[in-house]
Amino acid sequence: MTAAKPTLRIRADLDPATFADTFAREGVVQIPVFLEPVDAAAAGDLLEGVSSWAIVAPDEKNETLVITNEAIRKFGDAAVRQFLQGALKRASRGFSFIHLSYPMQDEYARDPSPPIHALTELVQSRAFLDFGAQVIGTPHVAGVRAQASNYRPGDFLTLHDDKHGRDTRLAAFTLGFTQGWRPDWGGQLLFHDADGQIERGLMPGFNVLTLFRVPRPHSVAPVAAYAAAKRLSVTGWLIDEPGAP
Repeated sequence: MTAAKPTLRIRADLDPATFADTFAREGVVQIPVFLEPVDAAAAGDLLEGVSSWAIVAPDEKNETLVITNEAIRKFGDAAVRQFLQGALKRASRGFSFIHLSYPMQDEYARDPSPPIHALTELVQSRAFLDFGAQVIGTPHVAGVRAQASNYRPGDFLTLHDDKHGRDTRLAAFTLGFTQGWRPDWGGQLLFHDADGQIERGLMPGFNVLTLFRVPRPHSVAPVAAYAAAKRLSVTGWLIDEPGAP
């Protein structure tokens, strides 16, 4: 029998206006204890239980390649390692990334019934979109693009600014479900100034929503080889586009 899909609720006493001034002034804001604590615990368990993570990394044209377990069986470990070595080399010259991803919205479109889609429904809900709109100071958010992410030791995301050729991205967001993280394990969300200096770094956390204005230069620091927890989050963008999923 399939487990029941839990209801995930934004904490009832959160007032988005409380965070709007900080976002307007700094372009980034963190909202701790975003979900009701019992719901956050359930959401964390859902992400911990995902078994169909895929490796994502860019190819030579900066198109994201999704490497599923099926693809690894088809092409072989050696071919996958060779591709990832190429992505790692490209990181020394510019934009690149390697981490695990779960395509929440694509999978939801195929079958919305698995419990993990309580998270998909949360970030697609009007409650989430309207809360985000009030924080970032825009009249309306039409939708989101979202994925679940899991950074393993060695995973990274190099400097970029989230510009996009198709979507009108109003702000980026991360909803963290990382527990027991140490600051020396890396994986921080880093914001950079025009000279590349780090303006601010945010450690992975649990039940914390981060919103930041885009385009804005940022990166995710590589996760240390000795990190002993999963860096889990739901990440994406609030977008202004009719018909967004």
